[in-house]
Amino acid sequence: MSPCIDWLARTILTLAATLIPFSAAAADLQRSRKAEAEFRAANPCPATGLTQGVCKGYVIDRIIPPVCGGAEDPANMQWQTIAEAKAKDKWERIGCRPGRKQVLPSAASVTEVFPLSEPSTPIEATPLPTEPESETEK
Repeated sequence: MSPCIDWLARTILTLAATLIPFSAAAADLQRSRKAEAEFRAANPCPATGLTQGVCKGYVIDRIIPPVCGGAEDPANMQWQTIAEAKAKDKWERIGCRPGRKQVLPSAASVTEVFPLSEPSTPIEATPLPTEPESETEK
C-alpha cells in the first residue's frame, strides 16, 4: 500500500472510532428526551401547569437513576425542586457507586450509640415517649 492510502485508512478508522461513542450518546439523549416529553404530557409543571416550556424552580428527576439500574421511563420520573434535586444528587454520588447495594434514603433512620468506656455511675434506662396514633388520642 502506498503511504497516502495507508494514512487515509488510518484517518478513516480513527474518525469512525471517535464518532461511534458520540452516536451512542446521542441515541441515549434522544431516548431520554422522548421519555421526558411523555412524562411532561402526563404530569404538567407544578409551577405553571404547562406541559411545555421552562418549569421555573423544578427539574425532572429520575426516582432511581439509570446509573443505579433505573429505567429511562416516565414511570421512573418525578418533578423535584432544585434544592431537593441537589440533595438527592449528592446522595446518589455516594449511594450509586459500582459494587454498592442501592439503599434509598428514608425519613426514618436508626442510630445506635455505644460508649467508648464504662461510665463512672450506672445509667438508668428510661422508656421513650410514645406518640399518639390518631388525633383523638391527643
